[in-house]
Amino acid sequence: MNRGMTLPAVLFALALTSALAVGGAYVTRQLASVARTEERGTLLEPLNERALVEVVASWDSVARTQQPVGATAEMAPSVAPHVRTTAWITRISSSSFWLVAASFDDRPPTLRRRIGVVVRVANGAPGLVPERAWHELP
Repeated sequence: MNRGMTLPAVLFALALTSALAVGGAYVTRQLASVARTEERGTLLEPLNERALVEVVASWDSVARTQQPVGATAEMAPSVAPHVRTTAWITRISSSSFWLVAASFDDRPPTLRRRIGVVVRVANGAPGLVPERAWHELP
């Protein structure tokens, strides 16, 4: 190697290794941030399921019979620290209802998770429609 090229080659190698180190640190921090966000998102799903179970457990047959087809009734929201969960009941036919629960986490980045279930009412009691009644909604 030429004597005049040693210093530029060493500086280039030093800059390259520094860039790799900074890039590795950035990627590591981003992966940790994504993992924390995914963990917060998975904590919202049980809240939605609990809201839907509470809606089915406290089913009001008289109010649901009086609800017109296509109308949506909002249930009382439940509020926890930084999380708000709301459920809705939409009548889609004379005996079928679409229940949706949504949870919102207001800490940055704001997260939202929704799930829905179709129930069919027989003799005043709701029951899940077979063949995959639960759906995770976008």
